[in-house]
Amino acid sequence: MITLYDCATAPSPRRARILLAEKGVAHQTVQVDLRNREQMGEAFRRVNPQCTVPALATDDGVLLTDNAAIAAYLEAAYPEPPLLGRTPHEKAEIASWNWRIEFDGLMAVAEALRNSSPGMVNRALPGPVDYAQIPALAERGLQRSTFWRC
Repeated sequence: MITLYDCATAPSPRRARILLAEKGVAHQTVQVDLRNREQMGEAFRRVNPQCTVPALATDDGVLLTDNAAIAAYLEAAYPEPPLLGRTPHEKAEIASWNWRIEFDGLMAVAEALRNSSPGMVNRALPGPVDYAQIPALAERGLQRSTFWRC
């Protein structure tokens, strides 16, 4: 059975949850406690050395560790209903909007939060390496996130 490694309070795995629900794909979910740094422990590192969620373990043992790969896999393995377009034009337009939302929306907010939150000290970037916060990046993230208010 497909397994989604998730954290209910984190924004990134939400997209994978939505895709699985919209496709009606049966799966099991394993919650990973990011607040208590479970993703950094040896048990989860054996699942995903990138120490990030979402991670999707497929029926055939492949581990997908980002939303783009998860979306591509689910769309190919479960083509109905098509969530990423039917025609080449629709697929391109949806890909463009996904990129814009990711880069101008999610990344801007993540930049602001990860570089200002006391809970993210030395966790300014996800993954197995600790990176120090940079306050100027928090300010830039806030400025970039105001783009969507136009």
